[in-house]
Amino acid sequence: MALRDSSLTASSFSPLRFPNWQREYESALLETDKSVLFKRVEVAEAAILARRDALEHDSSSQTERVAMEDALANLRVLKRDQLHFGEGEK
Repeated sequence: MALRDSSLTASSFSPLRFPNWQREYESALLETDKSVLFKRVEVAEAAILARRDALEHDSSSQTERVAMEDALANLRVLKRDQLHFGEGEK
């Protein structure tokens, strides 16, 4: 039986490791409609940066910090390759 709800992702079936930002990040990665992609990336970046700020003085969050930096790097690639940010800049 096929899933009918396209909003269901792998994370819908397993708990999110970093729920404060991971859902928004995954939504950006999975978005195929370029007219919606920019907003999804913007929302994901905002969620990640807000969480990074919240963890500024928390020394026990190194794993999440690394995951957030990786996610931000992936979003930069997505913006460059799919949304063509940075083209024409030298």
